[in-house]
Amino acid sequence: MKFIFDASSIVNLIKRGLTSMFMDGATTSLALYESLNAVWKECRLLGRIDESTALSYVDILSDVFIAIDRLTINGVEEEIFKIALKEGLTIYDASYIYLASDNNLTLVTDDKKLEKKASKLVKVVSSSELAKAYVHG
Repeated sequence: MKFIFDASSIVNLIKRGLTSMFMDGATTSLALYESLNAVWKECRLLGRIDESTALSYVDILSDVFIAIDRLTINGVEEEIFKIALKEGLTIYDASYIYLASDNNLTLVTDDKKLEKKASKLVKVVSSSELAKAYVHG
């Protein structure tokens, strides 16, 4: 395991058809909810994708979350809460930072705010950077 993927990177990699790299990583248990919500938002609120496309992404998400390792925050809630307070992040985002640090993983995110805050604490790459490395590496 080399990477921890946040919901933004998971959705963007799925949209690009790049799911094999999830085998080198993990995510949080809540990332499924966050990812589904991102697809819903793109379909329902932003109108960027139609319902059929959204449902195909949901199917792929279901498969990805069967295969990908999921890390838990059980027992480390206080540490994550402290990161969230110190960095001005949500608990969700702070959990990615904590889990990346604790498991020596690179955080994959397309969330610019999270990338900026996390890069002070852990190694961070975007999904497009990771995709280029996989294609060319």
